[in-house]
Amino acid sequence: MRSARLLAGPVGVSLTYFVLAAAAVTFGRFTGGVAMAWMASAMLAGRLLHLPRRRWTPWVIGCILASTVATGFLGLGWLAAVPFALINVAEAGAAALLWQRITRSFWPHDTLEWVASFYIGIGLMVPLLSGAAATFFAWVLLDQPLVENFSRWIIGHALGFLACLPVFHFIYGRLGRGKSFLPPSSMRPLATLVVATFMVLTVAVFLLDMRALLVFPMIYLVVSAATLPGAIVTLLPLLLILIGGGLTVSGYGPIAQMDLPAGDRLQFFQLYVGVTVLAALPLSCERTKRLVELRKMRSRIAELERERPQY
Repeated sequence: MRSARLLAGPVGVSLTYFVLAAAAVTFGRFTGGVAMAWMASAMLAGRLLHLPRRRWTPWVIGCILASTVATGFLGLGWLAAVPFALINVAEAGAAALLWQRITRSFWPHDTLEWVASFYIGIGLMVPLLSGAAATFFAWVLLDQPLVENFSRWIIGHALGFLACLPVFHFIYGRLGRGKSFLPPSSMRPLATLVVATFMVLTVAVFLLDMRALLVFPMIYLVVSAATLPGAIVTLLPLLLILIGGGLTVSGYGPIAQMDLPAGDRLQFFQLYVGVTVLAALPLSCERTKRLVELRKMRSRIAELERERPQY
């Protein structure tokens, strides 16, 4: 598909990065400092991890320009635009390199080690290092508070990686090969049923001011991750972000009614999505591992059948 390759190309990724960065700095800077929700790094990392390092340059340069424009016009201003662009893109590159490294080391046979490395390396260490650099420059150049910006950055970027990087990994894995990330036609009836049910459930939960109901989208996604193909499961976190996040920002649902500042409510929602994905990710990885082993077993059995003497 030509459109798929365009979306996965440098121009498509750079435009997507700009949209995500512009939305974050426009609607996510409740304290006037760094954005409190950030998905752009996860998006770029999701594309880079499917490319060899020698081919990264067009995507990296395009996203540096996109980040610079977003920060300069809508964020902290032009003085901080270039340093922040370099830090954000370097953060995405580090996450992509770590993903490639842990995948080579542990996937698909050691899924527990892979998940632990993902949590610690990409979800914790990368945001800590990038947050230290970003808050230092914000303090030196703009006299922004160190501790407050550091905590906001770590939470926003860590949860962005944990909640969104597996989703973007799947999406760009398909788009980079010229395929749609939507389920194939053979799965459409099942996908329609699963997605429609999840949408109805999510809308109902986020329209009612009952915090206990937040557990039901989480349970639904966890069960789906353990039983359904990745092409279907990948759509569910996106729907949770779009529907739940949209209703929360609009003032509906249990999170919007919390007695917290608007920025803290947004990060609580991001934490909710992150915990939901974290709960589902190990099950999805284990299911994928078993499918890989089953395919290898069937291939070996077929090979033995061909080699068996015929009498």
